[in-house]
Amino acid sequence: MGTIWAVISLLAVWLLYGLFASFFIRGITSRDAIPLLLSGMIGGAIGGQLSQLMEIPTYLWWMSELMKFLLTILSLYIISIFWKKRKSKKSKT
Repeated sequence: MGTIWAVISLLAVWLLYGLFASFFIRGITSRDAIPLLLSGMIGGAIGGQLSQLMEIPTYLWWMSELMKFLLTILSLYIISIFWKKRKSKKSKT
C-alpha cells in the first residue's frame, strides 16, 4: 500500500509541475492531463539527473527545482506543438 501512495504522490508532483508550466504556454489547458503529466515527468527526470550530475549542494535545493521547472516548461512547449497538430487532425476527420 505504501508503494501505491508513493506513486500517487509522484504523479501529483509531476502534474503540478506541468500545471504551473501551462501558465507560460498557450494552447495547453488544465484539462489536457496527458501533456501536463508527460512534461512534468520529462522535466522532473532530466532536471533531477542534471542536478545530481552538477552536484548541487542541499542548501541550494531551489536551484534544482528551478532546473526541473525550466525543463518542464521547455518540454511542455515542444509537446504543445505536437498536441496542437494532433487536435487539428482529429477535428478535420
